[in-house]
Amino acid sequence: MYLVYFRSRDVNFPLTPKRALGFGIYFLLFPIFELFTAACLLLDHVFFPGFRRISIDKPLFIVGHPRSGTTYLQGLIAKDDELFFSFRVWETIFPSILQKKVLAWIGRFDQQHGGRLKAMILRRQERLLGHYDDIHDMGLFELAEDDRLLMHTVCVPIGQLLLMNATQLDWIFYFDEQAREKDRIRVMKFFRACIQRQSYYKGGNRILLTKAPLAGLRVKSLYRFFPGCRMIYTLRNPLAAVPSILDLGRRHFEANADMENWPAQQTRLYPFLREMFRYPLASLQQADPATCEIIIHDHLLRRPGDVVRACYKKFGYSLSPRYDELLKHEGEKQRNFTSRHKTTLNEFNLTPEQIRSDFKDVFDRCAFET
Repeated sequence: MYLVYFRSRDVNFPLTPKRALGFGIYFLLFPIFELFTAACLLLDHVFFPGFRRISIDKPLFIVGHPRSGTTYLQGLIAKDDELFFSFRVWETIFPSILQKKVLAWIGRFDQQHGGRLKAMILRRQERLLGHYDDIHDMGLFELAEDDRLLMHTVCVPIGQLLLMNATQLDWIFYFDEQAREKDRIRVMKFFRACIQRQSYYKGGNRILLTKAPLAGLRVKSLYRFFPGCRMIYTLRNPLAAVPSILDLGRRHFEANADMENWPAQQTRLYPFLREMFRYPLASLQQADPATCEIIIHDHLLRRPGDVVRACYKKFGYSLSPRYDELLKHEGEKQRNFTSRHKTTLNEFNLTPEQIRSDFKDVFDRCAFET
């Protein structure tokens, strides 16, 4: 609130009347919603105390940088729903078991009476988010990035990164390196408790599967708070990934800010993108090789079945005949896939030579075609 209302010039986020009203409503409603959520989380201890005994064994975290196939890979593995459970977006907004059970009951009631409520929500989503369809599927019923859970700790990175130059919030992005120890413990304990609740709600006998591109800057914290976890880092050629990420950022900025400030925002965003490639690679080099795997984006798209089977074998997950058959069909379907999202480096005043230089260590490590 302080940055938005009293330091807007310093953080390159002019405070227009419309923006002032919008943030005013947000800052009024958000604490009320979080008080309600906090009460429901406390009631979970009364009505569902068994969630605290849930053990999170061998969770699988997908931590690739944006536009590297993380969503596709999560969706593909999530189809093995006999082995894995994940979060939907609405389940991250409402992290309490009590909230989930009540909303699930409302959903069943709506379905039994024609599904008009869900249809209305889907129409509203299309109006609000349809312009992102060629980049990313979004919506309350889609698989969620685990970053969304952190909104309840007031530590969601992406909004601040894309909208304002607030260096005071950099610790949220560079979580492993810059967060204070007490903040790191607070955030990660809350995150773990949310996962225990979700596991309890889903039956308590499956493995967590989750992904968040920004989790690549929390690799060490994930290993620390989830001993025995498994990690996949998806990596895409920076020559293709960087303009795609910047285009996604530009669209978000255009919808929420003033485009004349975009060049300054791109200047802030670009070095952060480099770190999203470099830090996970460096951190995983120090990890136990048996617990992590680096997947190249192009390999995933060309041979998804082979890539997933190799991960299952390496991480000790059992591959059912049903899911193995599904992977065979996925490989055939993926061969005909063509991305609808097209963008170039020229749009952002970048050159291939600059990308090769700035991401030299990434190219050296993975030997991408240049």
